[in-house]
Amino acid sequence: MMNSREIARAMYEAASAGESWPLPSEAMDGFDVANAYEVQREFVARRLGSDSIAGFKAGATAVPAQRAFGLEAPFVGVLLAGGHRPTGGVVAAADFGQLLLETELCFRAGSAIDSRLEDVDSLRACIDGCFPAIELADAGGYGEAKFTGPDLVAGNGASAAYMLGAEPDWRSADMDRVPVSFARDGQILHEAVSGDLMGGPWLALLWLVNMVVDLGYEVQPGQLLLSGALGAPHPAVVGGYVADFGEFGRIAFEVV
Repeated sequence: MMNSREIARAMYEAASAGESWPLPSEAMDGFDVANAYEVQREFVARRLGSDSIAGFKAGATAVPAQRAFGLEAPFVGVLLAGGHRPTGGVVAAADFGQLLLETELCFRAGSAIDSRLEDVDSLRACIDGCFPAIELADAGGYGEAKFTGPDLVAGNGASAAYMLGAEPDWRSADMDRVPVSFARDGQILHEAVSGDLMGGPWLALLWLVNMVVDLGYEVQPGQLLLSGALGAPHPAVVGGYVADFGEFGRIAFEVV
């Protein structure tokens, strides 16, 4: 059996060699979410030699997604600066293992958050930006192996890349009523409303930043905070995609 640091090293070495990662749940007896976050932190730390933390993401924010992975709560992943993709660009599916596309709202921290926040009003004072976003998640790190929820968390929650739209006039908007539709080649894949997310994006974001602090991180000014998927994630197939966020704007891109 291996400890968290050894597991993270094995995962990083496999990733660097372009190979599938070993399953942490097979390398440690009783592997759980607490162990998974230990592995995640070590795994991310090894990647920071050539990258930097751009922010954090909330994953599995919907109860059905949690049940599918055997989790009891959402999870946190770390966004890396190297994951930024230009808006309106071309995404090569071959650059990912199992590329999933998600429509989200992304917030930007305007001040440091180094302790838990009590309420949404305290949170709002720490935020100075909001954007429509596409998360390009990659669940393919473990190859064809069947992974558990804790395995998913350990692998940084499938965090891979992200694309941001232009900043709208979000301060005067009703953040619980932002409509979202996502289409490929003109066919609607899903429609959603921002208020469906954990009681609304502000509450989802409050959960995220408090969890980030609980994990021992500090949210830095300028860092990005992906608050969770609005609608279902979709496996990427070749085509032209448009995410329409109503008055919050649109993001169009192509998958090849």
